[in-house]
Amino acid sequence: MTTKNGVINDGRQMFLNGKLMEDFTDYPVLANTLKIIQNYYLLQEQKDEHSFLDNGKRYSTTFLTPKSVKDLKLKHKIYREIAENSYGLIGRGNEFLNSGIAVLPYYSDFFGANEWTNFSENLKNYAAEMKAKDLFISHALQNPQVNRALTLHENLAAGEVFSGTWVKEKNSSGIIIQGAKMVNTLAPFADELLVYNVPGLQLGDERFANAFSVPLNTKGVKIWLRKPTAKSDYTVADYPLSNLMDESDAFITFEDVFIPWERVFVEGDVEKSDQFFPKSGLFVHTAHQDEVRGLVKLEFVTALTVKVATALGLTSFLRTQEVLGKLTRNLELIRGTINWAEDSGQMENDVFTPNMQALLAVRDILPEMYREVIITLQEFSGGSIVAIPDVETFNAYPELLESVLNSKLISAKERIVLLNLAWEIAGESFGSRQQTYETLHGGNPMWIKIMHWQHEDLRLGNQMLDKALSDGLKGFSK
Repeated sequence: MTTKNGVINDGRQMFLNGKLMEDFTDYPVLANTLKIIQNYYLLQEQKDEHSFLDNGKRYSTTFLTPKSVKDLKLKHKIYREIAENSYGLIGRGNEFLNSGIAVLPYYSDFFGANEWTNFSENLKNYAAEMKAKDLFISHALQNPQVNRALTLHENLAAGEVFSGTWVKEKNSSGIIIQGAKMVNTLAPFADELLVYNVPGLQLGDERFANAFSVPLNTKGVKIWLRKPTAKSDYTVADYPLSNLMDESDAFITFEDVFIPWERVFVEGDVEKSDQFFPKSGLFVHTAHQDEVRGLVKLEFVTALTVKVATALGLTSFLRTQEVLGKLTRNLELIRGTINWAEDSGQMENDVFTPNMQALLAVRDILPEMYREVIITLQEFSGGSIVAIPDVETFNAYPELLESVLNSKLISAKERIVLLNLAWEIAGESFGSRQQTYETLHGGNPMWIKIMHWQHEDLRLGNQMLDKALSDGLKGFSK
């Protein structure tokens, strides 16, 4: 039973609306979201470029290990075509982690071994299995916000057993995991959960210093879904986005979950735990996929804003034209920077790797550009966006409401759907979640800027500066 065949009532424990979900398909928005995710597999059947041949077998191109700029450009195209199925609004689909899994074997030597297992070999075997089975992998890395003033081991000592994922026991067979992770996106739909930490563990946190993968139907794993943004009492015309898809972020709890050593990649090593994301190759290659997906989303909301301005007769005003020009300019800047990230990539560990500095620049600025579109959409929509009757009412009084809502620029029904789309993005909880996601999913914006500054190559600029300073100093008489 896998996401690919759509049968995920496989014993996994998912909780929503105060009860254990017995049948996934009882929830229409989750069933609809699953169909969107499965387009990833349909595209492999429909388009040759979505799979590649390796040793006589075909695999998803998302698992292709890039060896050249051409390979990165191909993966860019594949990422884009997958993202277009959800307008870029599903941020953690199959292709996200696959992009990193594709390079794991080339970075695995860093993780070494312990007395019971070889972590490097585990990573290689895991990558090969995920590629062969084309399983949907989600990930969980953030620890619950219990008390950030304390270290993880201090929280545990205070009785906070769900402050992170920690090793309760270990033996020659594997480890027993206890604890929790928060903000896992798309957990209800995934086959596998890859669990690791972001940098920041302290000495003493060794029991929390782990990375592993676990099937989501494993005994002791529980998925606690946030409340959905869908409005099941209304049609998809009323809520054209939230009734169609929901990424279903969730808390994940682990209660005495057994992980065999072959699925463990880090255990008891704070340094390797802190370095798992960057040193595994996951960071840079998932960033490449993520920024392509973000570009698709930015293009969708920009096109929506232009459409609203046009339908409401605002484009004859010079200020409207200026503001829209700023939004379309931003699109080109993001396109160009992602292309530069690919064109200026370099070989690393026998993998052609995109320019991380360029990708970090996109990761930092794209959320600001996205917020600018939302503010513009709110302004241009004005009172129109909050004065649309529901579809059932429109159907009950069509003659009167059609005459009220119809115009030479747009029909009444088109107006309803268009402005409902705008409201979903700019006013509803669905849109608020999307904006929060763009702002925070890539990490703390402050740390992204700091990381970018610390790694920027200013050698040429410093050479010019040194010359200018040297020439200026010559002006002193002594």
